Amino acid sequence: MLKRNIPTCFFIYALLLSVLFMSTCSDSTSSSASADLNPETKENIARALGMREYIPELIPLDVMNHLGNVKNSKQAFGERMQSRILDLLANPENCTPDYTDRYTTLYDYSAELTPHQAYAMNNLLGLDSSRGYQKLPTEIAFQFPYDDRPQYPYQVGWHFFVGSAFTATGQEYSVQLMFWRYSLLPPEMGNTENLSDLENQIVEIHFAISALNDRHYRIKPVVLAGTTGLISFSENPFCYAIGKNKLTSLANDSLFPLRLQAWGIDNRDNAPVEIAIDITLNQTKGYVLNGDQGLSPSCGGVGTLYYSVPNLRLEPSKSWLSIDGAQAQLTDGKFWYDHQWGTGFMPSGNPRSDVLRAVGAQEELKPGGWDWMEIQFDDDTEIALSALHTNENAAFYCQTGANPLGNMTADAKGSYIQLNGEYETITATILVTEWIKSTVEDDQYEATHTWYPNRVEVTVAKDTIPEDKRHFIMTPIVSTGQQGYFASGVQYSEGAVIIESTDGKRIGVGFLENVGYADSRKQNLRMAGLPDTDEMVLLFSPVQVSEEVKNECKAFIEEPDNFTRLMEELADCKGL
Repeated sequence: MLKRNIPTCFFIYALLLSVLFMSTCSDSTSSSASADLNPETKENIARALGMREYIPELIPLDVMNHLGNVKNSKQAFGERMQSRILDLLANPENCTPDYTDRYTTLYDYSAELTPHQAYAMNNLLGLDSSRGYQKLPTEIAFQFPYDDRPQYPYQVGWHFFVGSAFTATGQEYSVQLMFWRYSLLPPEMGNTENLSDLENQIVEIHFAISALNDRHYRIKPVVLAGTTGLISFSENPFCYAIGKNKLTSLANDSLFPLRLQAWGIDNRDNAPVEIAIDITLNQTKGYVLNGDQGLSPSCGGVGTLYYSVPNLRLEPSKSWLSIDGAQAQLTDGKFWYDHQWGTGFMPSGNPRSDVLRAVGAQEELKPGGWDWMEIQFDDDTEIALSALHTNENAAFYCQTGANPLGNMTADAKGSYIQLNGEYETITATILVTEWIKSTVEDDQYEATHTWYPNRVEVTVAKDTIPEDKRHFIMTPIVSTGQQGYFASGVQYSEGAVIIESTDGKRIGVGFLENVGYADSRKQNLRMAGLPDTDEMVLLFSPVQVSEEVKNECKAFIEEPDNFTRLMEELADCKGL
């Protein structure tokens, strides 16, 4: 067990008293309070409503009422974060690093927070941050479209759409649209703070369009709190809306046909460019359950639930996109839908089992991040692959030198989806042979100058897969890079690729996603309102438990009863 000294205990006690005192001096439900909206929060509200600028007279009255509620104030976000930090300080978990210094520092900087800062600060929490959220099941029978809804009791989740689209003249575009949501407080704590499930959410909108041989257009992440009244969800038909950005089902009792609507402004070249889509997608194949029947993974209550729908076909009569006011009517296109949600993911979290935590304390720290590949062949078969980052490839991550890197090889696994929708598990090897340096910056998101994969050769190991799909090459449709940012400060790369055979023949379209290549620690600190000093970076970097704690945990799992329990719980782990 972790040990705490007497001064730390007195500190926690004093903080608890201060929060109790504050809670008796404020009315957390008063609708007459004036929310202190900073310029960035106003910009996010305006962009979600399709406005270039925040103009109060144009904002719906019900939204203005939410914006003026004390729940939406910086003081309220700060008090809720401080309650969360005090709970973590008061309830340390065994076989876990001592986060006392980290959490007391966060407490000092969280008296008042914008919604964006509160969200970014959550990404600075430790492994114990998974406590209190919905645990992952060990078995699940999905029900569609019921499980397509946002899963608020879990810590994090996203609805993700990517695809390639074409005009009648053959002009090619790619589109990415993602609604990424995060529950700021564990559900029970949110209820105690008088927050509804929606009010407890932070949602990011990620939206980008690439035009073949042009460039990548991407909006700065739009970050909204549920307390603004701008996030809504309804069922039958399904409608998930962030302001005027919407995922809307056109049928009852089914997610598809689905209408995607989004608008935003790309500010990257200091000349604002508006981008927009209104695209309707029809389903041609069933749901693909990733990992172990959708558990990807599930172990000790943490992990993710994850499924996909490939080969969504664009409805020509109801689909268009625009770049800088020039609207393009779309006549053909293939899209891909991912829905993934879970607990203990971004930030990494502890399993809810003490014996599993004891095992985890013995393991070497691993780099976060992954490479994800989505391939939609011209013959309407598909492949999806994921390669998790490893210590063996550490020399390829966080690289900012003057010269591109050498070849990187990694193991991947995923699914091959047949024409009839049946799918099977496959393994593959990826070989990155070319790299591109990211120089993109976007307002407070600074350039990282990180090298990202820019050409990937894929070799599928399974000989039951048709020979012409066992070796292919992925190259981006633009030469400018396709990097973006999570609002927490994490940079990633996500964009369309052309799929070619080894002899140079085009055989499909796809997407390449690379996460965890950039060192985002300083950017995360700035997003959370903390100094980005080297001392702070060290304090908020992943740490191993001390040797003393590691030995205690080793002895703990060697006890016969605990070892038996460990074997039973490992047997319940799925999708590892």
